[in-house]
Amino acid sequence: MRLRSLAVCLILTVIFPSVVSAEWVVERQAEKKRMRELGLQHDSAWSLYLALKDKADGGDKPGFDDLPDWGGLWSRSRGGLNFDPDQQWPRAPGHMPTAKFTPEYHQRLLHTMELRKDNLEYDPLSQCIAPGHPRWLGMPFLREQILRPDRTTLIAEAFNSVRRIYTDGRDHIPGEDRFPVHNGDSIGFWDGDKLVIHTNQLMAHIYERSQGEYTEEVETVEIWERVDENTILVDVWIYDPPALAEPWYTKQSYTRMKNPNLSLRLHHWACKGNQNNDVIETEGGGSTFRDLTFTSEDDLDGDDSP
Repeated sequence: MRLRSLAVCLILTVIFPSVVSAEWVVERQAEKKRMRELGLQHDSAWSLYLALKDKADGGDKPGFDDLPDWGGLWSRSRGGLNFDPDQQWPRAPGHMPTAKFTPEYHQRLLHTMELRKDNLEYDPLSQCIAPGHPRWLGMPFLREQILRPDRTTLIAEAFNSVRRIYTDGRDHIPGEDRFPVHNGDSIGFWDGDKLVIHTNQLMAHIYERSQGEYTEEVETVEIWERVDENTILVDVWIYDPPALAEPWYTKQSYTRMKNPNLSLRLHHWACKGNQNNDVIETEGGGSTFRDLTFTSEDDLDGDDSP
């Protein structure tokens, strides 16, 4: 029953966009324009983060009783297979992501979209390469958050992916000691009930299939806020000079899952649960499985090479 309920929820989330009013669309467009302009006022994610921190007088130092309630299990509620929930629907060849890519990365995007017209599509997730941040923001399935005054832990069931946001006043890892990791290094501060985050030290990846790429220079600023009992909204600015001609602003949203009988839980994500899960990239830009095997004898006698 848990799997059936969760599957239905995820299908509705991914396949059908939210039904919204014309007034909401106008308000959303105006807000997005303001937020985009805020990002353009700063030449880096760090500059934007420091400006937000200065506006918050350095941020609050909440105790346990002062922290907002982000308990329960959550799932992404808008966007489907688009990284930006406001992107034109349905996602199809010709419907470009809302980011403004540099010429090189724009051409890369066009190339992947042309391949997709011929049903050629490759995703690093197929080889159990973790999504990493900022793609982490758009991943489906369940999530939960653990709030402490000194640290917020953001957990996504997909790929057992965990982000740790340090709010104890520490700085980022010194530049000479940094190296790219999937979810980067994140520090933040509280501004009332809003959690403001800066993340650097990230690995290159893709935003989504046919949604463009980001480089190891990518950095993000996020503002997390629970706006009602069942909704968390996140303002996101992405800075990536090699790939983005200007900061990419999106607004992500997550909905608390109904769980009256407490049957929903985060489970371990076993990406390589059996020998037939291996997916390899083809020379043409698509993907294929290795030869399927079904018994230990097959594994011993068969050729496992692609």
